[in-house]
Amino acid sequence: MINTVIIRGLFEFVQQLILVAIAKDLPVKLVVATGADEAPRYQALVTASLTCRQFTLAAQVKPDYSQADSLIIGNLVPLAMDRDANGDLKATLPLFRAFVNDAMGAGFNGKIILAGSNDAVLSVLAARFSGIDHSKVVGLGTLPQSRLLEQLLRQQLSVGPTDVRAFVVGTAAAHLISWSRSYIGPAPVMTYLANQDISFGMDEMSAATEQIDDPTIVTNQTLSVLALVQVLNAFYAQSPFIGTVTNIQTSVDEDQLVGLSSPVLISANGIKRMADMVLSDEEQKEYAEIAGQVREELDRVAAGELDEDA
Repeated sequence: MINTVIIRGLFEFVQQLILVAIAKDLPVKLVVATGADEAPRYQALVTASLTCRQFTLAAQVKPDYSQADSLIIGNLVPLAMDRDANGDLKATLPLFRAFVNDAMGAGFNGKIILAGSNDAVLSVLAARFSGIDHSKVVGLGTLPQSRLLEQLLRQQLSVGPTDVRAFVVGTAAAHLISWSRSYIGPAPVMTYLANQDISFGMDEMSAATEQIDDPTIVTNQTLSVLALVQVLNAFYAQSPFIGTVTNIQTSVDEDQLVGLSSPVLISANGIKRMADMVLSDEEQKEYAEIAGQVREELDRVAAGELDEDA
């Protein structure tokens, strides 16, 4: 059965996803929720999708949300050039609320995938607005960074594609590399620092950290699209994996929900936490600080401080 996935987002991002979906012939029917004035921009892509055996594409002003298995929400407004996350969230909130409410009012009851900025906050809001089970709300979070870090380590150490497991956790904008829980083969990355036979040390770790911390990674649409395709394959192509996507969890020091990236199982059923993430003491402290930042943003939303007229 081909599942229907509805997406709403800015044209450039949606276009990249469509091109990858056509090239990989993803087993989904992708419906772009778009305005009447923008629908013609998708016509050439719709025509190209006719060459696929499995993937189909449509652009509709009023898609049937009741028939959709997943709803992808990308950035709904262009991101501020000065990387003003609060400004982006403030501009996004009314559109986000309206879109989720419209979908739920039209009978949507599937998975929600948040593929834009501020997904740590928006994941919690999406669950609140929709009432959907938390296991069906997922954000891309730090998955693009984790994928990139693993590839950097593979290249550095000349090992195979399944020999490295590295985790970037927290949020896309405020993240940390969990070196204590990243592995090369059977051993933690840290154990290789003392191995004189391997050309991997603090300089290489610092270089990898610098690349992952580059602010442009957060806004790299291609990295986000590739991570999104991996999630879609987990949902619809029987390719489950454990990855650092944004999931709704209880903050470490208070009984309050926050959205944070941590390793979870992504499969056709949604997301599932296999075990609690155990970090080093220093990493756990930093992770708790990131959770506090997300909690503060949610408090500001609840207090109306990010409403348009605030």
